[in-house]
Amino acid sequence: MKLFIFIIFYIFSSIFYVFADTKEKKIDNIVAIVNDQIILNSDVDQALSLFKNQGKKLTVPWKLDFFKDKIIEKLIIDSLILQEANKKQIRITKEQVNNVIKNIALEHNMTLRNFKNYILFNDPHHYISYKDYFKNIEKLLKIKIIQDYELRKRIKISEKEINVLFKKLIQDEKKFEKINLSYILIKKHSNDIMHDKKILSKNIINKINQGYDFDKIYIECKKNKNVFSAKKMFWMYFKDFQNNFSETLKVFKKGQILGPILGKKGFYIFKINDIKNNKNIITEFYIQHLLIKPSITLTNSESKKYIFNIYKNIKKEVYTFDYAVKNFSHDIYSSQKKGDLEWISTELFNAEFNKELSYLNKYEISKPIKSNFGWHIVRLLRKRIVDKIYNLKKQEAYNILLEKKMITEKYNWIKDLKNSSYIKILRS
Repeated sequence: MKLFIFIIFYIFSSIFYVFADTKEKKIDNIVAIVNDQIILNSDVDQALSLFKNQGKKLTVPWKLDFFKDKIIEKLIIDSLILQEANKKQIRITKEQVNNVIKNIALEHNMTLRNFKNYILFNDPHHYISYKDYFKNIEKLLKIKIIQDYELRKRIKISEKEINVLFKKLIQDEKKFEKINLSYILIKKHSNDIMHDKKILSKNIINKINQGYDFDKIYIECKKNKNVFSAKKMFWMYFKDFQNNFSETLKVFKKGQILGPILGKKGFYIFKINDIKNNKNIITEFYIQHLLIKPSITLTNSESKKYIFNIYKNIKKEVYTFDYAVKNFSHDIYSSQKKGDLEWISTELFNAEFNKELSYLNKYEISKPIKSNFGWHIVRLLRKRIVDKIYNLKKQEAYNILLEKKMITEKYNWIKDLKNSSYIKILRS
C-alpha cells in the first residue's frame, strides 16, 4: 500500500515527466543536459500540464517562469536518480508495472479497462497516452527502489542518539497523568484586599501542616459560601490542571497538599487524593532477526520458500545464524548489527508471532514466522515486562530522528549525484 501511495504522491507532487507526442509539431528545444541525457522543452511543458490539470492557476508571468525553473530542477534530479538506477542495473518487469497499475485502479474503485479509459479521456489535450503512463510508472518504481536502497545504506541511528532524545521526551511524562483533586478556594472580589486573602489561605495551610484534617476544614469552609468555594474528589488531566496556573505545580504523591496557589478566582488549596498513571504493562523481547520481505520482485510464496531454505541450512550448520543475517536479511538497518532489533513489544507483531516468541528459550532460534512485515527467523536474547508508555516515547524518538535524517541524507545524496555529474541548463 505504501508503494502505491508513493506512486500517486510522486506523480502529482513531484511532477514527474512523461514523454508524449503533441498534435502540434514544433521544434523541441533542449533545455538541459544531464551527463549523456537531455531534457526537452516538451518534458517541461508536460510536467507543467500535469500541474495545471490539478486545477492550479498561474496568472502572474514571473510566477510561471519561476515554476518552470523548479520543474527543470526536478527533472534534472529525476534524470540523475534514473541514471543511478540504470548503473545498478535495476530492472522493472511488465508484470510489476501492471500490478501497480491494477492496485492504483482499485484505489479509484475502477476496473483496469475503466482506468485506462480514465487516463485517456481525462486529458483533454491528449498529452498522455496509456503507453506513456505505463513508462512513467516504470520510472517511478525505479526511483522508489534506488532511493530506498541509498537512504537505508546512508542512515545510521545509534542507541545513544535515541536515548538522548528519549530522555528529553520523557521529562514531561507527568502530562500523561490524571489526578484526583479536592480544593478549597478563598474567593476574591473586586473590592477585596488580596493580601488579606493570602494571609487567610496561609493560615489554613499552617493548620493542615499542624495536623488538622483537610476534609474537616473543607466541610467548615464549604459552609461559608461568601468567602470560600470548595469542590471534592474530581479527576482531571495533569496538563489541564497545570494550564490553569502560571506557577509550576509539582505533584508527586497521594495525600499531598498544594497551596496557596493564586488563580483567576482567588487562592486555591489543593489536596491530591489520587494519581493515575498511564501505565500499560506489556511483555518485551530482546531479539535478533533475519527478515525476508515480499516485494514487487519477490512474491510471498517465493519469500516463504527462500526463508525455509535458509532455516534448513542454519540447522544443518551450513552457515551460522549471524552469517545468514549479514548476507540474506532484507532488513538493511538491523543486518549491519547482527539483526539486532533490541527490545520489541508484543504489540508490534501479530498474535501468532507473539505466541512463537513466548515459546522460545534464551538464545533459541525460531522456525520461520510470518508477520505483517514478511518472514522472520528470530533468536531470543532476553525477555522483560515494562510500561508501554516508555516504548511509545522511545519509538517516537526513533521516528523523529529517522525523519530528520531521511531529509538530510536525501539532500546529501542528491548533492553528491550533482557534484559527480555534468549538468548544463540551456533554457534562457
